[in-house]
Amino acid sequence: MKPKIHFFNPGHETAILQGSENYTPPANVQRMIRELSYLPAWYADPEDFVFTEEITSPRFFSLQPKEFRPFAKLISSKEIEKQKDSLPEMQAAPWGLSPHSHSLFEKLRKSGNLNLAIPEWKEEYTRLTSRRTAAECLDKIRELLPDMDVPVSPKFCKKVREVEKYLILQNAPFVLKTPYSSSGRGLLWLPERKLTAKDRAWIEGALNKQGCVSIECALNKYQDFAMEFYSDGNGNIRYEGLSVFGAEKKGAYSGNVLGEQTYLESFFVENFGDKFQQLKEAVGEAIRQIYGNIYTGYLGVDMLVYRRKADGEFAIHPCIEVNMRYTMGMVALRISQKYLAPKARGDMSITYESKPGEAYERHCFMKKAYPLEMKDGKIREGYISLCPVTKETKYRAYMLVF
Repeated sequence: MKPKIHFFNPGHETAILQGSENYTPPANVQRMIRELSYLPAWYADPEDFVFTEEITSPRFFSLQPKEFRPFAKLISSKEIEKQKDSLPEMQAAPWGLSPHSHSLFEKLRKSGNLNLAIPEWKEEYTRLTSRRTAAECLDKIRELLPDMDVPVSPKFCKKVREVEKYLILQNAPFVLKTPYSSSGRGLLWLPERKLTAKDRAWIEGALNKQGCVSIECALNKYQDFAMEFYSDGNGNIRYEGLSVFGAEKKGAYSGNVLGEQTYLESFFVENFGDKFQQLKEAVGEAIRQIYGNIYTGYLGVDMLVYRRKADGEFAIHPCIEVNMRYTMGMVALRISQKYLAPKARGDMSITYESKPGEAYERHCFMKKAYPLEMKDGKIREGYISLCPVTKETKYRAYMLVF
């Protein structure tokens, strides 16, 4: 296996929608890419590389507990220029593949004269990234599990009046989504059956940019979770594990639960019994049929435990969206496997502080309040920042084990 060169490029769904090699992410996403660029080092193999525009804290990984080392090596364009004759053959591994990330690796290959294998960008990926394909997966899961109570698929609307018609026929509350968005972005919540002027403006803007919006009845959410898979592109799908995560009221991702798979699965096994295993198999089969022969890479299928209106009982929505990329769930899974002591549990969080210096203050406070405790080379409890934090930092990625 060739070593990989990883690159953290969140928000790649928008890059796919733009379809341009010259796509420029919004300022907040550029900041996130910059400040969390070291994140792949926590799931990468020691012989891998992590690409970052600039190595701001070269000593960051050497200051981590010695039991965690060696980490993947950080590498910037400058380093690639310097080391071009000594670098091994490598495999490009962006967080998410898009024409933009493909082009970035092409430029690196040429400028550094690298022996670099870059995953092919296929036109079908644009279709597969859309929420329409996630709705197809949901239909497929419903076919595979005829006895399970699976929520109806969202309706895709090309005009405001189609949205209004849906509002009249269904029960509030509702959620609208743009087809190319993820992690709680591109969502509009409608508490009632009528549209305000602000709602209308949002829908019209979304229709102009993306051609359609999806609408569905919002569910009484209890818990967000996901199943993580790997597709080899030859029709084989491997189940990687379960990811249990938190999302704010409006749907934005806030963090993942860390712990062993038996702990993460316990709630589902207790409440759904054998149905949970059947669901795992059906979701894997749906993914295999729709993505398996086309896409090579990781896939996260976001799901939801909700309470049914009729009887208040728990039920599962088995496919809210499909993330055709690495996911924070996958990062949490690898961190739990590699760094946590048996029976240790915790949270991996991504936070944003708008005031300058606030993220740094919180980082210093947590470092002091939750000192690291190790057992047999693994974390038993304590705080670790996954990326460097300076007085200028606004985005933080960290884990807190307790």
